[in-house]
Amino acid sequence: MKKGLKVLSSTCIAAFLSMAAVCGVSADNPPTDQEIMKTKNAKTDVTKTFQNDGYKPRTLLDSVKGDKFYWDYLFENHPIFKFEKEGRLVGEYSLSDRQEEFVDFGGGKKYAEKVGRPTAVTYRLAMESFLDFPNKFVGTSKCAECHPAQYAQWERSRHAKTIRFPEDLDEVNGDPKQGMYGTDTPILTTGIRPDDTFAIIGTPRTKYGFLDKWLVRGTYHVIDGTLDDPNSKIVAGGNQFSVNWTKFLTPEVAKKIQAELSPNFPTDMAGFGGSGSHMWGMNSYGATYQKKFRFQPASAYCEVCHSFKFDFNSKEEYLKALGNTKELRKHTIAMGISCEECHGAGAHLYGARGAGMASNCERCHQRFQYHEDDSKINPRKPFNSYFKSACPSCGTEGSQLYNSLHYDKGLRCNTCHDPHEVTANDWKDHYTLTGIKQTCQDCHKEQTDMFKFGGPHAKDNCTGCHMPNMMSCENFAAIQDPDKAGFDNVRASHIWKILVDKDRKSVNPPAGKERSSSVKGWRFDREDGRYFVDLMWSCGRTAFEDPNLVKPGASGCHSVIQSTLPKELHYKDQATIYDAVMQWQKPVKDGFAFVEDKLKDVDKAMVENKKLSTEQKSRALSYAKQAQDILDRLRKDGSWGVHGPKYAQKLIDEAKVYAEHAKDIATGKSK
Repeated sequence: MKKGLKVLSSTCIAAFLSMAAVCGVSADNPPTDQEIMKTKNAKTDVTKTFQNDGYKPRTLLDSVKGDKFYWDYLFENHPIFKFEKEGRLVGEYSLSDRQEEFVDFGGGKKYAEKVGRPTAVTYRLAMESFLDFPNKFVGTSKCAECHPAQYAQWERSRHAKTIRFPEDLDEVNGDPKQGMYGTDTPILTTGIRPDDTFAIIGTPRTKYGFLDKWLVRGTYHVIDGTLDDPNSKIVAGGNQFSVNWTKFLTPEVAKKIQAELSPNFPTDMAGFGGSGSHMWGMNSYGATYQKKFRFQPASAYCEVCHSFKFDFNSKEEYLKALGNTKELRKHTIAMGISCEECHGAGAHLYGARGAGMASNCERCHQRFQYHEDDSKINPRKPFNSYFKSACPSCGTEGSQLYNSLHYDKGLRCNTCHDPHEVTANDWKDHYTLTGIKQTCQDCHKEQTDMFKFGGPHAKDNCTGCHMPNMMSCENFAAIQDPDKAGFDNVRASHIWKILVDKDRKSVNPPAGKERSSSVKGWRFDREDGRYFVDLMWSCGRTAFEDPNLVKPGASGCHSVIQSTLPKELHYKDQATIYDAVMQWQKPVKDGFAFVEDKLKDVDKAMVENKKLSTEQKSRALSYAKQAQDILDRLRKDGSWGVHGPKYAQKLIDEAKVYAEHAKDIATGKSK
């Protein structure tokens, strides 16, 4: 049994030690995780909270402490503790609660020391938990009675599919035990039956996991039978189906990646280490295969973004239903990121608690991390995005936006996105086309005008370069190689600024640490205090679910693994991309500087040449203005030829002619 002191605050440890004599605990008899958790929650009953007095709002710590009764039940009833007593556990568990997720994670402890208050840095709590009794959720079908258009958009979105009962998995005809994508790997892992679960988490976009019927995150699988068999064993990891590994990172593709791009990329299960499992495509998440796994109730983690609500009137009624799949599902009134998750329980209906916007996109999509050294780089933006390993985590779109110029100019998620139509294409597709209210072209007129005049990228979308899929939905260091811009990238970045540099990288390990995915503490680098997209991510990434690379008609861009372009346009490193970009930018920049110098000469000559007639001055100024207008246009575009190489060079040549004519007239060489 693992002795899980690592998840505790110093206050909790002190509380435990003060009881040590009474409990018979000593250095030779250290506390178990269960003993520590019980001690930690011993005095946390909240007598007056939002849900039972009707007026007093909960604090963060009220929410953290409010699930003691649930932990007490789990210690007595969850099979993991029974299997442990009987010696049928393969691997050690650690207990993970709301304190860890909402207070400790993301540098929360250090930030709390700095500001003198607990702060949820990485996650934000929902307005109500499934542990609030009674809740006043009415369910999406009630909302649909008056809001059919919004409901229709929501119903086909991935928000509606973040958590589903096994029988509702349309993509496998309700059978999560069937093999996926022509393999033998099922959605639901070995030894776990559909009725052992409350629900399945995930979609064909990324991955599938499960919540067991005690509403504990499935970080395990079962061998030699099922949870009901007397000789079966619970094994750490091997718990999560990965669309990426099953459909795209097949053994054959893995070998190609290793041979052509990333020499250390694993090609067998042994190479994946703790991220792997007993079958290809079923990985270990929230766990290290056969060694460690987290015991984590849904109230501590899952329900934030994979929400569900019950209609239980009391905790006694709820506890009676735990472990009974049919009862739990019968009492389920809401699933997924539904209407009431944003608009509040019952929204505006009589007797409801919610109204307006009780929550918004940022609850799930603005995950931060606090590093004291990083916070000093730009004091106005002291938080970096949350990283688990070497790629930014899921849900960090908002924290990336927060660090952008767009945010400072007032742009928010809803500026561009329709919150109801988050999926505009078929939700079963392995890439997402989002419902967009406003596009880049609506604001960036100069860039649009430059782009439409042709060049190799004229058929592409702005997002193809400026919003590459570079965010992880996993935590698998084995398949992450940010320097090669791969291979676990399922969400679009929201940074936009591309830094044209031969060496600078978007994401980096802590100072002095090697550039290895196994190193913890990676974060976004900054240029002028803001994040940037490096050239490898922009041009050479390998991302199997990026629509700019994989939707019909897409070329795979310059990825060595995915590109359909000629071999000479497959880019293996950033320096090669930089040299290619310079072939476009250098002539434009050189020409720009040439014209600027010519115009300075014109200004000087206009002052010095007293013999110029009014007509000559007028003509010289007219030519100079036309040249300056072109320079202004190129400066506003800002790409220095990348948006339209031939057209940009044509403009430079035109500006040169105007500037030279102006100088000739101003100096008297021409009339």
